[in-house]
Amino acid sequence: MIAPRIYFYCSNESGNLQEDVISLAEGLRELEIPYYSNCNYWLQSTDSNDYLFRHDPEVRPNDCDAVVVSYTWPQWVEMGTFEMRRRPLPSELFKRGRAYTTVYMDNHDGYRTISWEPEFRRFDLILRSKFNQRVWHPPNMRPWAYGLTNRIIQATGDAPQFASRRRALLVNFGVSHPYPYGARDLAHVRFEPRIDKLLPIDRSTDDLLAVPADPYEAIMWRQTGGRFSRSYYERLKQNQAVACFCGDIIPPAPYRDAARYLVGGNRAKVRRMLFQILGWFDPRPPRSVGWDSFRFWEALAAGCAAINIDLSHYGAELPVMPENGRHYLGVDLSRVNDFVERLREEPALLKISGGEGKRWAETYYSPKAVARRFIGLLGYSTSEAVES
Repeated sequence: MIAPRIYFYCSNESGNLQEDVISLAEGLRELEIPYYSNCNYWLQSTDSNDYLFRHDPEVRPNDCDAVVVSYTWPQWVEMGTFEMRRRPLPSELFKRGRAYTTVYMDNHDGYRTISWEPEFRRFDLILRSKFNQRVWHPPNMRPWAYGLTNRIIQATGDAPQFASRRRALLVNFGVSHPYPYGARDLAHVRFEPRIDKLLPIDRSTDDLLAVPADPYEAIMWRQTGGRFSRSYYERLKQNQAVACFCGDIIPPAPYRDAARYLVGGNRAKVRRMLFQILGWFDPRPPRSVGWDSFRFWEALAAGCAAINIDLSHYGAELPVMPENGRHYLGVDLSRVNDFVERLREEPALLKISGGEGKRWAETYYSPKAVARRFIGLLGYSTSEAVES
């Protein structure tokens, strides 16, 4: 294989988590594909020099075959204050005569993100997690996913056998921003009261503001903006099922500009009400935007039964789709009783999806698998192909 050289634009602000490029770089390293970056980023251990990304002043974007911009480079939310920060794209990214491919990673919440802005049409490729096949996306955008990172794989390792875990559903979403997720609100009202009669709900939470005493945990806590909690991962491994709802559920229309349904203001409230009423008479199912989450991949990595919305039903699209009932347990939130009754009649589904889901995630969304898929999109091949 002729290995391409990859250059990353990432940020080294404290707490500015960029697991979009972390997973990709970890996979490139496994494949022994050279990569470089504009700064030192992501300490992998307590060694103060053990960076996953290392800046080499002798290597510039022009020396590489692809230039990747992390999703938080142009826009990110500062943890703690929740203030939106903006930064221009690298000044020479689209310079005339460039030979490299430009790629933007878009893991932002919501539907219409910063990558809808006109200057992002200049990217050769935008890899968008939370993609939905039933809403409009810009033509240079392709479906992607959060996937697994070595941090998640290590934290969820050594999980006990499924039968020895508590037959309970973990529902303990952390607070990473001050606004709610519509899918979680719907699940709280429609799903949780019904499933609780079959699977007791564990709502235990952790104090995410407390700095861990262990040096490694403290480093991960700081780098993830306070999201890392060892006790959470241990609790994850002790339960058989985990609720992974995220994003918003919107009506089947409008298609071209779903953002018109999501924006705020009094006029928008009237518009949302109109689309909701029209949706009652529309034979098509509603859609999910912003469905992807760390919780889903953490649950899969831990071998739990990951309970999420029915991804295909709500239009979610990944490079490789999971099978409902085998790799995860998907819920149609308008037919919750059907889901609960199926689980009551087929209790083995929890164990099946826990084991099969873990194998599916490791096969198609490990760092190495993600890197192979990425290299394929650039037009290169590897000795081990991954379905895309």
